[in-house]
Amino acid sequence: MTLKYRKGILLTILICLCVSNWNCAIFNRNNTPLVVRVEKHLVPEEPVPKVLAAPFYLPVGLAAGLLDLFIVHPIIRIPDAYRDTISALWTPHPENGYMTRMAFLPFSVLLTPLFFAGDLFFRSAFDVNGNVDRARIEVVPEKKVKSLQQALSEGDRATIVKSLNSYTYYEPGILYAVLEAYPSDEEIRQLAFVKLVSALNAQTFPQFEDFLLSQLNKDARIDRMLLGVFRRLSSKKASAEILRILRIGSVPEALAKDYMITVIYIGNEKELQYILDRIRSDKIKDGR
Repeated sequence: MTLKYRKGILLTILICLCVSNWNCAIFNRNNTPLVVRVEKHLVPEEPVPKVLAAPFYLPVGLAAGLLDLFIVHPIIRIPDAYRDTISALWTPHPENGYMTRMAFLPFSVLLTPLFFAGDLFFRSAFDVNGNVDRARIEVVPEKKVKSLQQALSEGDRATIVKSLNSYTYYEPGILYAVLEAYPSDEEIRQLAFVKLVSALNAQTFPQFEDFLLSQLNKDARIDRMLLGVFRRLSSKKASAEILRILRIGSVPEALAKDYMITVIYIGNEKELQYILDRIRSDKIKDGR
């Protein structure tokens, strides 16, 4: 058996080992740029043209694969092999003294070409370079979660409550739609109002100001939320409406103080004077 024949057998065995190994570098598309280009530009997407064009693109693809395997990918891995060699043989370690490093220097010189060649071969043959091929990762279909808007359109109360209980941010418009759709559902109203008053800002508040004013003096818990957003956004219309409600005396005593504090925060001089006069009047009645 001639030396040339033995080399051929050895090369064939190495190729078979690489190809049969699932972790072989050629199975990673990031390591075969020529094959990827052939597939992208020469392989038709439709089944019939793909079959008809096979005699053309298969030989080209095979040649591209061989070039990737034996030339392109090894060249790509040269910097990695170089860094490995420098790190393993030529990077000083603090725990080694000067004499130790000098004694090991001849071995570093002798081992450098062998280590570099072995590292390059290993990196070229096997997919150990950390460049994950995302195309090979099985994509787990994301579980679709029904949106609040979809649940509202379907009348799915359970999903609406679940959505409102979540930490998800919702635009004021969809929250307003929920309140309009469930005017007598206390649980949904409470949850929707919490999110609505939190979502409002100086730009969106005017659009919903009249609606919020119409909800005053209906529910103590909602009132406190509304008074908070009126103070935060300095609503002059709210100050006037609160004062009107105070004057007709329809505010529960437990909430009257919160109403007056809100007017003190955002009211004009005339409205403030009314609140001060009322406070003095209440003190006189109480005999203070």
